[in-house]
Amino acid sequence: MTTMLTTGVETAPVTMTPIERQARRGAALLRSPNAARVAFAAALVAAIGVYYFIGRHQSFTRDDWASLISRQSARRQFGLNDFLNRPQDGHWLAVPELLYLAARNVFGLGSYWPFLIPTLVAHVATVLLIRVLCLRHGVSAWTTTLVCSMLLVFGSGWQNLVFAIQISFNLTLLAFFAQLVLVDHDGPVDRRDYLGAFLVLFGVMSSGFGPIFMVGIFVVLALRQRWKALVVALVPQVVLYAWWYLTWVSRYPGGVPAGNRSQLPSFVAIGVSSTFDGLTAFPGLGAIAMVATLTVALSRRFGWRRQSMMIALIATVVVMFSLVGFERLGLGLHFAAESRYLYVAGLVVAPAFGLAVDQLVRIAREVRWAGLVVLCAAAGVNLSVLLEAANRWATETATERHTFELIAGSGLAAQADPHRTIFTDSPDVTPGAIADLVARGALHPITPVTPADKQTVSDALGLPVP
Repeated sequence: MTTMLTTGVETAPVTMTPIERQARRGAALLRSPNAARVAFAAALVAAIGVYYFIGRHQSFTRDDWASLISRQSARRQFGLNDFLNRPQDGHWLAVPELLYLAARNVFGLGSYWPFLIPTLVAHVATVLLIRVLCLRHGVSAWTTTLVCSMLLVFGSGWQNLVFAIQISFNLTLLAFFAQLVLVDHDGPVDRRDYLGAFLVLFGVMSSGFGPIFMVGIFVVLALRQRWKALVVALVPQVVLYAWWYLTWVSRYPGGVPAGNRSQLPSFVAIGVSSTFDGLTAFPGLGAIAMVATLTVALSRRFGWRRQSMMIALIATVVVMFSLVGFERLGLGLHFAAESRYLYVAGLVVAPAFGLAVDQLVRIAREVRWAGLVVLCAAAGVNLSVLLEAANRWATETATERHTFELIAGSGLAAQADPHRTIFTDSPDVTPGAIADLVARGALHPITPVTPADKQTVSDALGLPVP
């Protein structure tokens, strides 16, 4: 094989060596969509290993106990209707509570895996749908692979990968992307629109994010002027959510203070900027990525169909932080950067972010390659953050669990106030609940032997040291 070498004086043929030809074939193969698919499959397999590693020491804590103790008590006292529909911190948790009830009845409370695995499955399914949207809307195969591989181990959203009750957020997000993928077509309403309208109802009944994602569906269909599809997509979930809100939320108002709502723009800015900081993982690049993503979303060079989708995704993120801030500002501005919110925002904006990375080629091919290198590094940093956060969370929950088990083994729980709060973050576990948790295998009694153990039990129960 020869090629022509052109100089200012003459043109001469240059013969490629076999090694050079093989190198070029290998490079072409690596750049191909098939190679990108294989790489993503490998990343998915590796992510499963990561999930085992980060999940193996996790245990019940905080809102897990609310579902396993207080909700079950409400079911016995007030019936299934109250169990399914009573709001918790403004969220409708019917589907997550049914999943918890099923796991509890089938597997008991001896292992955390039956509760955590559905959360992880919902996460992976969402990333797969994001991959579909990325490829459908022109994000290159390798950029899609790198973005989605990073999302598989998205450390900025670590809480939604190690805290089982976050199945609530994960299910609503999964339903949103399922509906987005299904309604993302031209032409008249068909079975895809009806299927999306049905699936999203499960998302509405899984968390308080239903109305937020309704905005995204509204924007994409309204911009495309698919009015009948918009009615099919939104009316069932609007009616369902309105029924629940008017019927149940008024009975159980939330307890979060309103806060200074003049700080709402700051809350949104912190949330959005923190999301892009998580996606890029390098100080200073988040702001650049945010501007680039917004620019790509507003650009008309990609066609109206793609632009409408990107605008809808960005609008969803802005509305999310606005509504969360409106409800949660009383907890402080720092709440905008909570892991659970960065998880939702990061996954929602990911297709637009990936498209922006590809547009770096308009500056120079080398700039796009630099962007892909940054994506690789961001995946590594997010993995590191995920591992560290999972270890910290497991340590905190193990400390809490150890205290409960010392109480169970002390024989002193019956002497304490049965309604006493032992841990502020897990108020549902009281001295009166300890015996039932032992009977169900959630706790294994440990006899306090050392002075430190006895002091721990004394402090937890408000009793003198035995």
